[in-house]
Amino acid sequence: MNLTISFRHMDSTPSLEEKIKDKAGHLKKYFKGKVDIEWVCSVEGEGHLSKIAVHAGKNYFHAEAADENLYKTFDQALSKVERQIRKKHAQLKDHLHSA
Repeated sequence: MNLTISFRHMDSTPSLEEKIKDKAGHLKKYFKGKVDIEWVCSVEGEGHLSKIAVHAGKNYFHAEAADENLYKTFDQALSKVERQIRKKHAQLKDHLHSA
């Protein structure tokens, strides 16, 4: 798993990076091969924004979340990406069993 963390208009702290690594670790269970995750945190106006892009083989998943609390955006964006991944896995499973 390759994880790239970027910060825009804000400073990076070790605690933020550790929290992001922990959250990104939850995505490992969905993939067996090479996975590239790009996580971008930024400040927009008075709120925070988190964007997640996951590249896994031919699949691409993307989500973003905005809130006043940066840590809430981590959970919101991660849940959106996990929902997309679970939906894709369900579609593949249904397709294989319908044949």
